[in-house]
Amino acid sequence: MHSFTHAEAGVSEALWAQVSALQDVRSAMTALDTAGAALVGLVDDSDWRSDGVRALNELLRLLTERTGEQRGALAVREWELERAVAQ
Repeated sequence: MHSFTHAEAGVSEALWAQVSALQDVRSAMTALDTAGAALVGLVDDSDWRSDGVRALNELLRLLTERTGEQRGALAVREWELERAVAQ
């Protein structure tokens, strides 16, 4: 959205900020989805039996788990922002 649209529509600053935050949250969720999908592939590809690759595999699994956790937290923020914007 452009600032002139905001001014013409008479949207409150709070609502404008909420809509902007909602867009940012959705962009972050898309980035996490992409990263998570790439990590799953890396976890599968690195599932070997050497110590170095095993350590890498464990790190990738941890990153995949944390990515999922962050995605879940952003989904909660998205829901909260959607409710605020709808009011």
